[in-house]
Amino acid sequence: MILEEEIETQISLFFDLINHPQVQNYYIKDLENWDALCASLHIISDLQRPKKEYYSLKSINYLETIGIIQTIYIEQDSVNTLKYAITEQNNKGFSLSEYKKIRNIRNKVFGHPSEKRTGKIKTRHFFDIKNSEKQIVKHIFWGTEAEIESENFTISDLITSNSKITLTYLEEIGKELKLKFEKIMANYNIKFESLFKSGTYIFEKLLTKENDRITIETYHSIDEDIEKVKQGLKERDILEEYEQQIGVLEFLSTKLKNLFGNQTYKNIEFYTYASVLRDKITELTKELKEVDKIF
Repeated sequence: MILEEEIETQISLFFDLINHPQVQNYYIKDLENWDALCASLHIISDLQRPKKEYYSLKSINYLETIGIIQTIYIEQDSVNTLKYAITEQNNKGFSLSEYKKIRNIRNKVFGHPSEKRTGKIKTRHFFDIKNSEKQIVKHIFWGTEAEIESENFTISDLITSNSKITLTYLEEIGKELKLKFEKIMANYNIKFESLFKSGTYIFEKLLTKENDRITIETYHSIDEDIEKVKQGLKERDILEEYEQQIGVLEFLSTKLKNLFGNQTYKNIEFYTYASVLRDKITELTKELKEVDKIF
């Protein structure tokens, strides 16, 4: 069950990532792909419950055998869907080769119908539980001309192998997602960490000096950085979520500039606008640094 818990942890990490506005807004532009991404994650997560219930069985019957095999088959399909959704490739069928051996067993032994055809060769397949406690299954098959043959395999081994493969694929897909957004973020024109560098000095002077013309003349950099914040948020497609905070900054900045004619920190109105604007900029700056640290 440790593997299943690790799979659930990986799924939680995916949800944390896609719930970030930058990732969400990027994928949600294609609703069909966004739905596939979310659905596959939910399904993979839900499938860990029947797998855990399976591990509690002391023996296995026919229905339980078919049920657990179908569970891992759906898990494989869901991981495949997740990969296509993350990479935004056109779904051209099943592409995860590491599942091939287990998938072939499922399709041959448990797939419907029992009669399979490969070219001109027709085979028929059935299974029997050889040992319910050890979960050993006998695969019985015969062809048009060949005599009846059989092979044995252990269900528990299949489940464990499948979970290991699933975990590996989830880790690889997660790395693909991170790499994708690292490349996207590297191409942003506005870097949030470079903004409001002069803000500390400007507000320190505004709140301790009277009629400091040099500080007033350089204040335009604050408005320029507010505008750059808007551009950067728009570039990341998350401006809407910060519109109110930006609006407050612009309102306070306008009010403050109207008082520059008789600038003095001793004036309550001036001091209030300057100190509140400084605090709001500091608060937003911290948030913006986190925006670009999603991975």
